Amino acid sequence: MQIIFQKNKFIESDYINKFSLDNKNSGAIFSFIGKVRPKNQNNNILSIDIELYEKMAQVQIKKIINKLMKKYLIDDYLVIHRYGKVKPSENIVLIVVASQHRKESFRFGEELMDWLKVRATFWKKENFANGSEWVNQKQTDREFIDFSL
Repeated sequence: MQIIFQKNKFIESDYINKFSLDNKNSGAIFSFIGKVRPKNQNNNILSIDIELYEKMAQVQIKKIINKLMKKYLIDDYLVIHRYGKVKPSENIVLIVVASQHRKESFRFGEELMDWLKVRATFWKKENFANGSEWVNQKQTDREFIDFSL
């Protein structure tokens, strides 16, 4: 059970393979990879600057995970989230979840990603050829979240 913040690129398959081997007694391994899109609303993205308040993000993510672990029977999880300058097609986030049954892993992973989008202290600025713009939370990301943490 691990949460990692890093500036460096990561190769998702290395982490997924090791995680799967470490959880050989689990019946399901769920993985999600979030990447930088090359466009946003017809603007070509050159890069994204991701800032975080690491201590607060750790606390928030642990709270989220503790809440989700009360809902779902999870054997293990791994969260990697990059910060700094990230370019299109590069990985931003990796979530890997082990459980005995697939639905538990799917739901845990999906809800964790939803929470990361709206609750964790990350700030993203998209950089374009003609300027930059801070990314705002989307209402659609906030609609299904229970903010009672």
